Amino acid sequence: MQTYSANDFCSIESGIKYLFARMGAIYGASFTRHWEGVDELMIRQTWGELLGVYATYRPSMDFALKHMGKFVPSAIEFKDLCKQAGRIPSKPHSMITKQPTQAELATTAVQKEKALADWDRFLGKVAA
Repeated sequence: MQTYSANDFCSIESGIKYLFARMGAIYGASFTRHWEGVDELMIRQTWGELLGVYATYRPSMDFALKHMGKFVPSAIEFKDLCKQAGRIPSKPHSMITKQPTQAELATTAVQKEKALADWDRFLGKVAA
């Protein structure tokens, strides 16, 4: 089971930027030519929409990058590779604990003293 690490997560925009830089390094000029004549902003926006949460989790993207074929994958093919990486861990929920107020602490101290006094009286009666 994967554990949550905040460093593994990023925004969709930075995830797509990371992904395209890595794919450019892997596929070289064929990656650049693959998108020739298409608006780069539209490409990045479409990939971001199609990949969704997978574009925010680097280990899923890294897994997919390691398992790509010879040719530049489509966004749908890349998402399928990301899915094979396994479940994306959820951020752990933090426990919220109530801190007692000074009034509550004082009341508890008084109740504790009374209980101890009652206990001492009870032990005194039992011993007699």
